[in-house]
Amino acid sequence: MGWDRRRFLTALGASVGGTLAWPRRVEALATELATGGAPDDEPFWAHVRRAFLLPDDRIYLNNGTLGPSPRVVVEAVSEHALRVARTYPPGVSWDDLKAALAGLLGGDPEGYVFPRNTTEAMSFVAAGLELEEGDEVVTTDHEHIGGLEPWRLAAARRGVVPRIAALPVPADSPSGLVDAIWAEVGDRTRVVTVSHLTFTTGTRLPVEELASRCRARGIVFVVDGAHPPGMLELDVERTGADFYASSPHKWMLAAQGTGLLWLRGEWRTRLWPTLASGGWDDRSLGAHRFNHMGTIDEARPAGLLAAVAFLDAVGPARIEARVRHLRARLERGLRALPRTTVVTPGDEAMKGAMVSFAIDGVESSALQRHLARAANVRTRVIGEYGYGWMRLSTHLYNTPAEVDRVLELVADVAHGGLPG
Repeated sequence: MGWDRRRFLTALGASVGGTLAWPRRVEALATELATGGAPDDEPFWAHVRRAFLLPDDRIYLNNGTLGPSPRVVVEAVSEHALRVARTYPPGVSWDDLKAALAGLLGGDPEGYVFPRNTTEAMSFVAAGLELEEGDEVVTTDHEHIGGLEPWRLAAARRGVVPRIAALPVPADSPSGLVDAIWAEVGDRTRVVTVSHLTFTTGTRLPVEELASRCRARGIVFVVDGAHPPGMLELDVERTGADFYASSPHKWMLAAQGTGLLWLRGEWRTRLWPTLASGGWDDRSLGAHRFNHMGTIDEARPAGLLAAVAFLDAVGPARIEARVRHLRARLERGLRALPRTTVVTPGDEAMKGAMVSFAIDGVESSALQRHLARAANVRTRVIGEYGYGWMRLSTHLYNTPAEVDRVLELVADVAHGGLPG
């Protein structure tokens, strides 16, 4: 995509007087990881694990909520904050950050905008579209509140009508998911908005097919992509979305408070800004109008840039293969247990690195507390919509030993119940 990590980071370090350590650390790591990296290459992945600040006794399986940042990201945020405190500019330009993201996630660089998270990105879209009373917005019963509430606000304020598609659980085919969503589309549908990968069950929706159908009907297609960036290889433009929103603080391992929104070409001048600062009405700026938000913490974009460089150094293809490998190990173990129902699809193409399940007769919140006490495990319970499933996420810093330890603990509960 025209982004040369090595050349760029070398220039970045030199451009700010050679004071930044993190670009050199990323390049050193890239050299150390130049070979190997098969999904079961444990020495390789142990080296990657050492790039994080995770305690050895911590089993962190909740990356779907918040990803722990590697050292280079923490250093980038700290170093750039120190530069500002010393009255020097952070040394990271918007153009550099956009180019880096386009290199990792596809899409042309000029389409990128940097809100604080997916919630803010989705709010930009819902507030910025010209919707009228009676216009319908189709979504699903598996949306995160950050993707759902902006449309509920539009309903309360402007009379927009939400239509909620019930997704099959577990989903057994992409066509079944499309059919469930499209059954809610009617003559008044103006927007279809769905998650690329549901936070509830880790189901990957066939967004390309939905995009094609929306385009044929003149319907705006919005994707809540909180999870795929950093987990799966991805080209945001090829999803077909008019708007693709994400939270790099999850699978991309950036600092909290860094989000992204990619806009397809026509919307860069059509969408109304939600925040108005200088240049909001200068359409020659394209999508960059939405980056004019007043004073921001510029250390956060620096941390996002470091996160992109880190993921690029490890390799997106290697990361996807590894996280799938660990999730498959975890999922196989869960499916073999008695009284345990896995609600994540069985088809590998319909999922990523998250698996959700429940044990008959055991509250997932109680299981969560047990895992935390027994082995310092961090998990997520999906209490939204009354589902009550436990969700486990596997990322590049996890190990097979951690997966096996969690399976051992869950198996004890599935066979004998929670300890008294």
